[in-house]
Amino acid sequence: MNWPLFFSTFSLIFLAELGDKTQLAVMSQSASSSSKWTVFIAGAIALSISTAIGVLAGDLIRRFVPDERYIKCAGGALFLIFGCLMLREAFLPAAKAEAAAPQKSRSVSGWMGRLVIQQAAIFEKAACEDYEALAAQATDLAEKAIFERLAREERWHHEAMVAAVQAGADKEVAVTSDMADSLPPVDDLMQDAALKASKTVEHAIEHEQAMARFYEVLAKKSVIPRLRETFSALAVAEGKHAQWLMALRK
Repeated sequence: MNWPLFFSTFSLIFLAELGDKTQLAVMSQSASSSSKWTVFIAGAIALSISTAIGVLAGDLIRRFVPDERYIKCAGGALFLIFGCLMLREAFLPAAKAEAAAPQKSRSVSGWMGRLVIQQAAIFEKAACEDYEALAAQATDLAEKAIFERLAREERWHHEAMVAAVQAGADKEVAVTSDMADSLPPVDDLMQDAALKASKTVEHAIEHEQAMARFYEVLAKKSVIPRLRETFSALAVAEGKHAQWLMALRK
């Protein structure tokens, strides 16, 4: 028995497995089961097989690369790579969270203090004008017909929202922080598909899906039954618009 090799291998594997995904998986299985010995035996066998595969692979490598210096260099490089990946995994979620926080803040601040009906009227008018521009640009008759139909429906939606604003409904529905967290970003709701020459239909589909989510949130958050019904109907209509546009891709 090569005891120095034994202890160095034992220490290396033992320290590498502490807090590793393997140990966490065993802890999870043990915590959710009353049969601890079954988890221990299964984990030990799995780790033994994994180690055996590693030993066999190492022996195969040694046959093709007899100079152990190259093997040690390669092993050291792999440890460095794995170490960097572990550090990246440890710090990346925090970085993502930090990056996401300002985005969420911008989303909320972009909505706070706005009046829902008033904003809906603006979005519908932008969509109507955009579809009119797309219809004028279209050379395919099927596309032209769809864009013209969408322009008409968006114009009706705009007129309905303007009428609601004139009736004073906007005074009843201000965007709250809870509502703002659920709404799509304002930029996603301002349609400009006519400016996206390479992905016109795709951009329009994304807009319609965002508008459908917009109205779904308003329907859930509205306390006035009449407005809730209106928003629900508009959500369904915007969903159908997305389906019409998807048909153009086929």
